[in-house]
Amino acid sequence: MVAGQDLSEPLETRDAIDKRTVHDSLKILKRIRNGHACIMSIVFIVLFPLGAISIHLPIDRVPFLRNTYLKKKVTAIHAPIQLLGLVLMLAGMALGVRLALDLDYLTLPTQSKYAHPVIGLVVVCTIVVFQPILGTLQHMYFKKTGRKSIYAYMHRWIGRGAIILGIINNGLGFQLAMNDIYIPNSSLIRNFVLAGLLALIWFALVIFDWVYPGPSNATDETRNVSNEGKKIDA
Repeated sequence: MVAGQDLSEPLETRDAIDKRTVHDSLKILKRIRNGHACIMSIVFIVLFPLGAISIHLPIDRVPFLRNTYLKKKVTAIHAPIQLLGLVLMLAGMALGVRLALDLDYLTLPTQSKYAHPVIGLVVVCTIVVFQPILGTLQHMYFKKTGRKSIYAYMHRWIGRGAIILGIINNGLGFQLAMNDIYIPNSSLIRNFVLAGLLALIWFALVIFDWVYPGPSNATDETRNVSNEGKKIDA
């Protein structure tokens, strides 16, 4: 009887250790999943749209702002927000890759429900590779000429496409997570109401900028005519 107890005690101890190990692994997995979801939602639902909005803010039309540092919208507002978003995005991607490897999302057969990690990698790599380079090239060109170049339009449209695809992928991420865990409807509603509101403000400012161009949005032709006039007067 004593011998039987001696044999059962190590088995019970081993089972307890195994259960604790599984519990700890699940807890770590949950933290990684929550961290990835939180960071990427902040980046693509809030920061990147705000960075895009900042370019179209009518600062030149506000008397007490037009002569402040904020009139340099790119260096004062846009670049810092996007840089913060870029750093957070890389951190979120690292968590996402760890999660995808742990759950075999990157080795499973191609299925629509596993599109989230693939689209995420494409969007992140596109932003990391193209956006800083194109933005820097346009800034250097603008400092020399005071005009927009092809780099500006590439930077703008690649950025817009990446942000929209990132917002869509945010929804696909929730859809993928719901295969394993319960996600309250309130979380989904909060995310996409905020995304819709910022997208509405963004598109409204883009249209306003296009219909009523301010002093900082004058066309290159207008600047050229003005410069030629000054040269003639001189």
